Amino acid sequence: MKSKGKTKEEPVDLNMVPIMNLFLAMIPFLLMCAAFFQVSVINASVPALSEGGDSSQEPKKELQKVTVNVQITNSGFGISATGDQPDAELKALGGVIPKNGGKYDFEKLAQKMKSIKDKYRKSDTVILLPDKGILYDTLVKTMDATRERILDKKLDTREYLFTNAVVSSIL
Repeated sequence: MKSKGKTKEEPVDLNMVPIMNLFLAMIPFLLMCAAFFQVSVINASVPALSEGGDSSQEPKKELQKVTVNVQITNSGFGISATGDQPDAELKALGGVIPKNGGKYDFEKLAQKMKSIKDKYRKSDTVILLPDKGILYDTLVKTMDATRERILDKKLDTREYLFTNAVVSSIL
């Protein structure tokens, strides 16, 4: 049995214009507030494990090429070199660059890299060995100091040093 006092309710049409106006105003505002940034990429590689190859196929020893190791510690930089040269010659390439006034001396590091590059022109690999507490910013600045040296800031002339950077850790 139906109740006699109630009438059938009609569906109500919602007015969507105010909500659409709100979204129309919000979208440009949100786009203006969005932070757009550019991501930069630093060319680097990591050492790879290789399986023992055939020892009968020894590569030719190249005495004009060395690999420079730069250890980044809390006290400064430790530099050493590896290659097919005699141990005394490799030891002479190494050294320590202590912090200068509590800051890393990137200019001295770049000068040392230049002197090694001048002696071994075909060398292009540097292995960076940061300690655990080293900041990422310090690692990037070290990579920049070993990769290139700015000759003239006004003319933006650069001298490329060790362009192949490998980031590793001490085993």
